[in-house]
Amino acid sequence: MTLSYRRQSLDRDTTFYIPKVECFACYDSGIVTNGDAAINQYIPDYDRTADGKINGGQDLAIICHCKAAYADYESSTNKEKQGFRESNGQVKTTETLRGDPQPIGITMEKEKIRQIHLNRQAAWKNTCQEMNELRKKRINGEKVETPYYIQVVKENLSNIGNMFSFTSEKAILESMKDKKEVN
Repeated sequence: MTLSYRRQSLDRDTTFYIPKVECFACYDSGIVTNGDAAINQYIPDYDRTADGKINGGQDLAIICHCKAAYADYESSTNKEKQGFRESNGQVKTTETLRGDPQPIGITMEKEKIRQIHLNRQAAWKNTCQEMNELRKKRINGEKVETPYYIQVVKENLSNIGNMFSFTSEKAILESMKDKKEVN
């Protein structure tokens, strides 16, 4: 067998594709995502501090209603996926440090999650169409302006600095330097 470093033609395709998922609310993870603030349309203070700053993970996860949220046994790999919901639809619970049961997430009405799914699906279709039109124009040598949402991401990434430079880690490194200097 000869190894090849070439990508298959599909991988070299310049077509922009919509994610291959069944549920756009949770992207088949079982937990509804809020990166686009879609949940905040229904729960305005979800994952926000008292002063309104975004703080992802502050609140319990919102468990989707799609099949990804339920336990599943995959016979081809003999693996069982635990899921976030019981077979009756109830969100699973865990035990807190005090021994009290606590749900691992919360439930949002099915219709609201369905609306998030439909809105994201439509947005992906629009983005896909727009990106493919832009790519075709660029391939044909036309000069096209970078869409605003890509410009925003580029700007944010250029201003990010050292995103893995946390105050606590800096303090640890400084204390390690101090110890080396003493020895």
